[in-house]
Amino acid sequence: MHWLALDDAQRCDVALQVMRQAPVLWIWDNVEPVAGFPTGTPSRWGMEEQREIADFLRAARETKAKFLLTSRRDERGWLGDLPARITVPPMPFQERVQLARALAEKHGRRLNEIEDWRPLLDFTQGNPMTITVLVGQALRTRLRTREQIKGFVAKLRAGEAVFEDEASEGRTRSLAASLNYGFENAFSEPERRQLALLHLFQGFVDVNSLRWMGKPERDWCLPQVRGLTRDSGIALLDRAAEVGLLTAHGGGYYSIHPALPWFFKRLFDEYYAGSERPALRAFVEAMAELGNFYHDEYVDGRGEVIAALGAEEANLLHARDLARRHGWWRRVIGTMQGLRALYEHAGRRAEWARLVEETVPDFVDPANDGPLAGLEEEWSLINGYRVLLAEQARQWAEAERLQRAVAEWDRQRASAALALPPEEWDSAQSNMIRSLAVSVHELGQIQRKTARPECVESYKEAYDLALRIKDEQDAAIAAFNLGNAYIALPVIRDLGEAERWSQRSLDLHSQGDRLGRGKGLGQLGYVAWERFEDARKAAKPEAELRDHLNTALEFYLEALDLIPHDAVNDLAVAHNQLGLIYGAAGNLEQALAHYRKSIGYQEAQGNTYGAALTRGNVAVALARRGRYADAKDYAVAALRGYEAYGEGAKENVLTTLKLIAEIDEDLKGSDEG
Repeated sequence: MHWLALDDAQRCDVALQVMRQAPVLWIWDNVEPVAGFPTGTPSRWGMEEQREIADFLRAARETKAKFLLTSRRDERGWLGDLPARITVPPMPFQERVQLARALAEKHGRRLNEIEDWRPLLDFTQGNPMTITVLVGQALRTRLRTREQIKGFVAKLRAGEAVFEDEASEGRTRSLAASLNYGFENAFSEPERRQLALLHLFQGFVDVNSLRWMGKPERDWCLPQVRGLTRDSGIALLDRAAEVGLLTAHGGGYYSIHPALPWFFKRLFDEYYAGSERPALRAFVEAMAELGNFYHDEYVDGRGEVIAALGAEEANLLHARDLARRHGWWRRVIGTMQGLRALYEHAGRRAEWARLVEETVPDFVDPANDGPLAGLEEEWSLINGYRVLLAEQARQWAEAERLQRAVAEWDRQRASAALALPPEEWDSAQSNMIRSLAVSVHELGQIQRKTARPECVESYKEAYDLALRIKDEQDAAIAAFNLGNAYIALPVIRDLGEAERWSQRSLDLHSQGDRLGRGKGLGQLGYVAWERFEDARKAAKPEAELRDHLNTALEFYLEALDLIPHDAVNDLAVAHNQLGLIYGAAGNLEQALAHYRKSIGYQEAQGNTYGAALTRGNVAVALARRGRYADAKDYAVAALRGYEAYGEGAKENVLTTLKLIAEIDEDLKGSDEG
């Protein structure tokens, strides 16, 4: 199943088909955000989408599947009476004791006199989180005697009246009172105002994001966190973790328990109601800066930021929504930049395409496809996103039309800077030239993929511009693709030039850039493979053929050691090439193992075209070994993949039809034999 290549309706259909055949228990945990949580919070799911989810569940009743949904509410607003509702009973007293004893052990204590703790365990009403928070609080304050614990419970009960509405959200008053007790007693008024800002974060908090909301040099600096240092921020959030509001993961990273957004919303409303706009803007600005920072780090070869981007995904999406709602258009782009790095790295093309499609009307004039007034820079980036999506869909004419518009705009903007010597450029002018280098390089990409030799001039211009601004990373990318052009385009094919530019690219990548160096080594392996192909066609001696194959094998294996495990596109390419190499060496089983991995990676990123290419290679390898029936299966599957691209894969369709005809002839001959 090419899952990531399917749209929502197709995914629903496929899921229902699968569930009609196989019994499935599908657990949907924490479904409150579908309708907005806490109540009154805008949902990312529109009413139509909520209806579609309910319709899917309704249709699933005719399958073998069972669904378990968890929520602190009854969710009647969007589910109606569709589900059978089961109220989770309070935790039995004996299990409350077991949990309390386990918590005590973590604190180096033993709970022997359980009756002394009964008032507190009764007060928790069997809510596991309440037990965790309250027992932890009691242990930290070194409560030991029955009288001390009863006094603690009395203080908690005094705060219960404040939280009479908690039952409507499926919460117990004891939980609200316990959290409020810790909050009120552990923090000063200014600290409470700072912690209330955690309402803006979507389950994950990086202390730097909170800190950046108070950057003194920014006009949007939020006074409540102005000048907050990393050390003081960590100390504050660590204390919040001690009282049960957060979970600390070390390094300034924290998570918010799914049961607690309501608590932080209550605090935010208390401290910021009526004047929330400055806080919202500071959060959006901080997340936009974070998105830009992580994007630039990723482009510079520091692939390790992907893990942090994954943790920040929900925050970036939330900040993007807030920025669109309030018209902070430049900040929309900042959040999108971070999401772009994450989604492209992980091959999440369908999700990325949906984000871009939503954002296009914010920046693009529908009358002429040009920029809306005052948003020219943002339009350039959005158009860049559209170009890449058109390329992935193999809509080359559309991709080139959009890219030429971007390149022309970037060239006009950089013209004044290009007339000056490099030593006179300021940072803004250097950024203009970098944008021009990127857009010219992308035009070269389209020209290469449509087999046009003018891509060489585009790549060389991009390479020279990057070096003029001392951007070795972008220069390395241009050199890499120039090397690829010298391999792939028959009219300019020159393996010597391909090797020279590929080696130049490898040399420009820093030692810490595992992905960039892995790709460079892979391309040197590709050059060796092409030399093998040329030597085989020329009937060169076996020893020479073996040398080329071994060189290619060494480069690709070394590349695999460097390419990160989640860079699925690059892993797919490397495994496909290893399949070709092992197949040429006569080791079919090794070849098939690598081909299967390549297909898996291509399908994981929704690249039906890439998966079809590899399936075609498998069909050829199997046919050469006389396994015609298996070969035809792969060839037919490749054909289906190509057909999804229409005119963009016409030549591939014709080539595959010819391959199927040849396999049919071989099958017929083997049957007659």
